Amino acid sequence: MNTIHVIDSIMGSGKTSWAIQYINEHPQTSFIYCTPFLNEVDRIKKATNRTFYEPQHKGGGRKIDDFNALLMEGHDIVLTHATFANSNTDTLEYLKNGNYVLILDEVLDILVDFNDVCSDTISKQDICMLINEGFIDVDSYGKVSWLKSSYLGSKYSNVERMAKNGSLFYLDKTMLCWQFPPEIFAQFESVYLLTYLFAGSMLKPYFEYHHVPYDLNCIEHDINGYHLAEWKDDKKIRHEYKQKIVIWDNRLANDYKATSLSKSWYMRQKEDSFKKLRSYLHNYFQNVAKAKSKDILWTSPKDFRKNLKGRGYIVVRSITSEESALPRDEREELEKKLQCFIPCNARATNDYGDRTVLAYMINLYTNPYVKRYFSNKNQTDGTDIEVDQDMHALACMLQWIWRSAIRNGEKIMIYIPSDRMRKLLIKWLDGKE
Repeated sequence: MNTIHVIDSIMGSGKTSWAIQYINEHPQTSFIYCTPFLNEVDRIKKATNRTFYEPQHKGGGRKIDDFNALLMEGHDIVLTHATFANSNTDTLEYLKNGNYVLILDEVLDILVDFNDVCSDTISKQDICMLINEGFIDVDSYGKVSWLKSSYLGSKYSNVERMAKNGSLFYLDKTMLCWQFPPEIFAQFESVYLLTYLFAGSMLKPYFEYHHVPYDLNCIEHDINGYHLAEWKDDKKIRHEYKQKIVIWDNRLANDYKATSLSKSWYMRQKEDSFKKLRSYLHNYFQNVAKAKSKDILWTSPKDFRKNLKGRGYIVVRSITSEESALPRDEREELEKKLQCFIPCNARATNDYGDRTVLAYMINLYTNPYVKRYFSNKNQTDGTDIEVDQDMHALACMLQWIWRSAIRNGEKIMIYIPSDRMRKLLIKWLDGKE
């Protein structure tokens, strides 16, 4: 397998600009550009000196079907992570003969809860039934194999499809999840991954788990354009951001130590705890930052958004009567842009670049089942794989923060009540992380 070229450079360093320049300088090369950002699809189409095709729903079919058709015809393709994640055996076959270069903008979600991928809801009881009736087998790594020709009924059709593709895993006899097929990477002539803090991404242990080789690079810029260089630290740039990120320092409001504010912590709390945290959040927005709703961006575990929301930081404004008459997809997209809350894993958007007052109300930890999935490799065949919990938490927090006005070089203010998360950000800004 070819070595994956990881371009690990800080946000705003020119990773996408380098990719556009690289595409334009290699007219004889076929490219697939994969991005989480919907607006980057249009940027790639407009900024490159060739015709990029975007997979579409055609004749009621899925985008992956059109992606495969475009591959078969040898077109340059730009698509989102969501479409690329649906790659199947046909995709693999067409890629083998395409001599494509993949530019992967940001890390993929490589292990996803099955019930988040599909509309079906599969319970532990369903899995036990399928095992007991001899439809599936689960090996020591958690990989699910389909044993029979087919199952009568549609409920388990996606389980059957994913198991036959080799992309279904049952982690810790608890979590059924889809895994991005690692053999996809072997089908490309070259792969370039554009990211930041690769050491904190799930792709690092994933590559190590599947013995995918990679090297580390960064972006440099001079009068001749953008260039790849051997990776080096970025402490100087981080220090510049330290002058633009003001962290609210309040002893009482920041008194959340250890695992407080983790998702499991939220699940154990009663209304008195939520009321206290909500009062800190409200005071920060209204009295400390004196922010208007149009300035605000905040997050928490999604299931507990309702427990923390309050007047003045729910929506920027209501949609107008004219806007309510927009087509459903346009109206829903607008409503999303007008929210003050966005999920802590938000990456696929640049719609909040005007928000200057932030609150990060979560203490992030890696899913324990995913962590054990990687550590199981060591127990089974001696491959030592570690998930860096702190680096992962920092990488996710920085991606979220960079949805805000800091991406445009503006000064922001942020409230981080978790002692752990706040210290991780401070160490990063001080060049110690």
